[in-house]
Amino acid sequence: MNRIEIKDYAKSKIQNNLLTIWKNIIIAFGISVSFNIVMAILFNKMNTDYLDILINILMFPLEIGMVNFFVNFCEDKTFEAKDLFKHYKNFLKIVGVMLLTAILVMLGYICFLIPGIILTFSYMLVPVVLIKKPELSIIETLKYSREKMNGHKMDAFVLGLSFIGWTILGVLTLGILYIWLYPYMNVTFTKFYLDVLGE
Repeated sequence: MNRIEIKDYAKSKIQNNLLTIWKNIIIAFGISVSFNIVMAILFNKMNTDYLDILINILMFPLEIGMVNFFVNFCEDKTFEAKDLFKHYKNFLKIVGVMLLTAILVMLGYICFLIPGIILTFSYMLVPVVLIKKPELSIIETLKYSREKMNGHKMDAFVLGLSFIGWTILGVLTLGILYIWLYPYMNVTFTKFYLDVLGE
């Protein structure tokens, strides 16, 4: 699909499904907020920056769980709330992949802006690859994303630019538009990733 077809697909896909989508988003968000509160209480003497890093690391599998929801949603597969947490069984691998991705992208930006941007788009598929290709190792996951994104980085960039107007409009509506826009953007990008992977 081209960009317009993917966005049209996403619009039709979320129609009459916003409640289902937001149910899972709210569950994940509620757990994340609750976890942040508990961690803040338990480690109230820890440096705030270190605590934020620790919380983000512990939330990686939940983030992959949300990506998994949107993948299943695009593929018309069933998804239960408990499935948001099933990736904790691969906690070490997911943390390893996500941390290595973040380090590589950060090093790219340290070297120069352009390498950082290129690496950002090169590893955009990593969360979906973790779901679709769980048999791959940490290094293989990053390599697979990089190879699949060859020739598609500009497509991803343009797709992101196409939402700038919607994002501004969301701000002007005091965030109300995001009730529709957030699912729309996630389904759009998920469909794009699946098309790039050939799924």
